[in-house]
Amino acid sequence: MKSLSTILQLDPFDPEHKLVTSPAFSPRVLAAIRLAVACYTFVTLVFSIVWGIVVQKDAAGFFSYFTHLTYCGICGYFFASGFQTALYARHGQKAYPLQRWAKPWRFLHLLLLSTITVFPILVSIVFWGVLADATTFDNRYDAWSAISVHLLNSVFALFEITLTNTPAAAFILLPFGVVLLLGYVGIVYITYATQGFYAYSFMNPSHGAVHLALYIIGIGLAEALIFTVVHGVVLLRQRAVLRFGRAPDAPDAGDVMSVGDAKSLSSVSDETSAWDDVDIGKEKDAAV
Repeated sequence: MKSLSTILQLDPFDPEHKLVTSPAFSPRVLAAIRLAVACYTFVTLVFSIVWGIVVQKDAAGFFSYFTHLTYCGICGYFFASGFQTALYARHGQKAYPLQRWAKPWRFLHLLLLSTITVFPILVSIVFWGVLADATTFDNRYDAWSAISVHLLNSVFALFEITLTNTPAAAFILLPFGVVLLLGYVGIVYITYATQGFYAYSFMNPSHGAVHLALYIIGIGLAEALIFTVVHGVVLLRQRAVLRFGRAPDAPDAGDVMSVGDAKSLSSVSDETSAWDDVDIGKEKDAAV
């Protein structure tokens, strides 16, 4: 039976540098975009907390909402991936630090990636399909907040899905996402016990046990469905890039890369750009 490390290819980790490259942008531009998203989401989170404290006089339940927890995940991922991409570009596109870090850090990065490409879409569907009402755009702050955390969140996720070379998440990560969702159910009831409100009204058991069970099961199934769809979209993107695309920094960029050319370039890259686990400052000798 294959180990988790083998299935997720944690060693060697990302030999083709897919996590820090894009079919549409150079590594420097990709790093700038990722860090810009990270900064925007960070400012949004901080401003929302300050607004809750100063204007609404209540920010105690801010992290009781799955929306905000997911947004924190987006912020963390884009900071992490942005810095890794920036260092990859800075050091000659030969390697990046995460490739040398311990396997648990590599696993957590892949797990975080699998959540920020699924949870935001789930949040947007639930909000616009179930929770949004006439008060959503009552004032400028509410309108900006709704757009930032319930719409742009999915835009950021779709950016990673369609405009980067990030690989399709392994299905072994799906149970971890489901477990995180189940853990959040516990947060809902902890919040009610300590602060006296339900973060989401449909989680109120007073509506009936069957009603509550159907909502929980439905969200779990939606998570699995979105995960599967995202997995399929990433595979389609990879095929399209292999067939029609070319990395921005690839040689002879005037022609369209064929399937054979792409495989050849990948092979050369594997031999000439592999990370030396023993000595970070040296490249492996390779005969191309």
